[in-house]
Formats: sequence, C-alpha cells, structure tokens
Amino acid sequence: MKLLKAKRLVAAASVVAAAGIAPVITATPASADQVDCVTFLKNRDYIIGAKVRAACNIKHLPVGANPVCLADLVVIGVTADHANRACRLA
Repeated sequence: MKLLKAKRLVAAASVVAAAGIAPVITATPASADQVDCVTFLKNRDYIIGAKVRAACNIKHLPVGANPVCLADLVVIGVTADHANRACRLA
C-alpha cells in the first residue's frame, strides 16, 4: 500500500514539474519581454551580444528579477542596478 502511494506521489510531482517547465521550454527566444530587457540595456550603452540576449531570455519571477538573469548580466559587466531593472523587464 505504501508503494502505491509513493508511486502516485512521484507521478503527481512529475506532472507538476512538467507543467512548470513547459512554458519555459516553449517560450520563443525573441519574445517581447526579451526585447524590452535588451532595449533597456542598449539604451544605456551596453554592447548587446549573445550573452546579454541569453540572460534577458530568462523570465522574471513573480516577486522580482530572476537571480540567474541578474548574475549572468553582472558577470558580463552590467551594473547591479541596470541588471536588476533589465531582468525585471525580461
């Protein structure tokens, strides 16, 4: 009986995980949100390349900017304030 409950729990967790990942996988690389993020940085004289576009393609969280987006932009030389704003637009 415990094994059956465990299997059901794993199946339910898999469905929830798939539902959460599906929008990220199916998102278009050049979505309007990415454009807003890239445009914000371009207007502040940053060089826009593949790394900026990749960071801007990471979607924001409901409570603020995505920390992965922030970290990626800061590593390539974007100031923390600009990265925070850009990632909120993503």
